[in-house]
Amino acid sequence: MALVCCATLIFVSSASADVTIHGGKAAYRERLAALLEEHWSADQLGRVNLAITVGLAGLAEFCEKDRETPVLATYLYQSRFADIAASCSQPVVPIFADTPLSSMGRLAEALFPGVETAMLSGGFAKDQAKPEHVPHILLPVPPEGVAKGLGRLIDEGRWGVLLLPLDSRIFKATDYRLSLETLFRHRKPAIVSIHSLLNQGAAAATYYKPEQLEEAVVRSIEHLMQSGELVGKQPDRVSVDINKTVLRNLYGRVITEEELHALEAEVNGG
Repeated sequence: MALVCCATLIFVSSASADVTIHGGKAAYRERLAALLEEHWSADQLGRVNLAITVGLAGLAEFCEKDRETPVLATYLYQSRFADIAASCSQPVVPIFADTPLSSMGRLAEALFPGVETAMLSGGFAKDQAKPEHVPHILLPVPPEGVAKGLGRLIDEGRWGVLLLPLDSRIFKATDYRLSLETLFRHRKPAIVSIHSLLNQGAAAATYYKPEQLEEAVVRSIEHLMQSGELVGKQPDRVSVDINKTVLRNLYGRVITEEELHALEAEVNGG
């Protein structure tokens, strides 16, 4: 099976192929193309009319030049999806890179039992039903901005753990790092939904590994082939990791690998 590569596009199979991959880094596109080739023949893929986009920019750029091909959008975040998808005239189905709020809440409960959790109030839409396991305390977004106002909210509030989902409606690019630094100084743990934020001072994260997201793409295409319906299949389970230094130095917690696996099982419901 031949691969025809362009700057932002890989054609999966020969010239008759209808499954295309757009956006993101070349290494990811190549890995995903190889995975599709591993599961299906060129003839099978050639019967599917589908574009796979990587990242928010990949989705936006594709929708500018193609207004008809259905899209399976990967590696994007829930808070930005609605705005980007609204610019597309064709059906767009997402596979989100950030984990659900409920998984972050369960991890906070498992790591810090009995401690009140909180979250800035823009974490989910006002007209959306409150998911299970999200905080009882919803903090107002500081009018002076998160980076400047979080310390005041900490001083004024009686809560212990902050859930910090990625949300561009609340946080600017540097706000995550500044927020984690503020929380660290006040000895308040943060639970995040992106693994890279662990290195910036978060106590723990629920996240999806790249192979989990890739498998979700495969399952989504499999469902499309079998039923004719395009459905984004999120990974069945979330992965869990901790910042051992933060947990040990701030809270005197030492988590073994066995305990980490138990935490992950608990967050995923056993």
